Amino acid sequence: MLQTVRAEVSIDGSVRLLEPLHVTQTSPAIVTLLSTANDTATPQGNALAVLQFLRENRLPESALPTAEEMEAQILEARESWD
Repeated sequence: MLQTVRAEVSIDGSVRLLEPLHVTQTSPAIVTLLSTANDTATPQGNALAVLQFLRENRLPESALPTAEEMEAQILEARESWD
């Protein structure tokens, strides 16, 4: 069974686990080094900012389809599969 735990690797190569790890026997492992927070990588996004944007920029009622229009779109999509 694969398990993933957070850890830190020191400059001298020693590994310190940051979370508990429970094993019942000696097991092989692979250590993958991740980018540090100091890297110049551009952040991929911020979910809270996206949610706030969506709350503040709602579509106007005129842009929302009616139930009949939605049903027609669903029916059209279903029939296009044949």
